[in-house]
Parts: sequence; structure tokens; C-alpha cells
Amino acid sequence: MTGMRNGELFALRWSDIDWENKLITVSKAYNCRKREISSTKAGYWRDVPMSQDCVKLLIELKQTTGNQEFILPRLSNWHKGIQAKVLRTFCLENKITSIRFHTLRACFGTQLLRQGVPSAVLMKIAGWKDLKTMQHYIRLARVEVAGATDKLTILPPEEIAANVVSFRPRS
Repeated sequence: MTGMRNGELFALRWSDIDWENKLITVSKAYNCRKREISSTKAGYWRDVPMSQDCVKLLIELKQTTGNQEFILPRLSNWHKGIQAKVLRTFCLENKITSIRFHTLRACFGTQLLRQGVPSAVLMKIAGWKDLKTMQHYIRLARVEVAGATDKLTILPPEEIAANVVSFRPRS
């Protein structure tokens, strides 16, 4: 629902939520190799707008977590950097195709593009520095080519086509 990297999600605090403007400020990420919270991968902060579903989920989480500093639970496997293994195991146990966290990020981008969100806006929300990086994640979506030939008119309109002589032999 946010397109955030897994380290950004792990570092997300309740103080990063702007309920009034429905924005999440992404300014830090957890680095499992260094076992510390530092700046985001891109090195700068960004705002992610919250959908109605995201707001509902966060309200539900807030009610269950109380006054904890971090939004998501401090799971030991995530802290150790083996969250991908846990996700793969979950998928296999539930007989669904195994995915990675970046797959979820790519799905986020794909869905926004399919809804007509411009590439530049998506890049800003997801923290992609350039178009080439974004396209790496959404390359399989084929969104950027959908409808590209809709305005291409090679054949004449029907009212003119009725007067065109066919070169095909009649059977």
C-alpha cells in the first residue's frame, strides 16, 4: 500500500504519519547489515500519500499496538535480515508463488501506472531517482505500451472504406 522498501517499513514510526494530510514521511531505513537505522537508500526523504485502505490499516494497527514508537512489530527475523526467507516460507506453506519484497514494490508501481499516475509522480512517491531504475521494477507490467497505438489510423474510416476497390479475388 505504500511502495516502501522493507527497511523503510521496519524503520517507520508513528511520528512519520501525518493523519490530517494523509501522508507518510519516509526519511529513514533499517540497514540489517549494520543493524542500524539511517537515511533512506536514495539519501533523501519523501512523502507517500495514504489510500483509504492504508489509513484503515494504520488505524487498526494503532489500536492494537498502543503507544509503541514503531508502527510495525519488531520481529527478530526482520531485525536479523532474514525477512525474505520468512516471506518465501509463508508463500510455500500457503501454496502460492514465492515472491520477494521488491515484487510487492513493483506491484505497487504497476498498479499506480495502470490507474494513470504519471511516471514522474510514481518516481517521487516510491523514491526512484531515475526512470531507468523505475522501469527495472515495472518492466513486466507492459503498462507503458498499453494503448500506445489506439490513435494510429492506417485503415480508412468505414464511410470511405465502402468506396474502396478491393484487390482480393471474390470467391
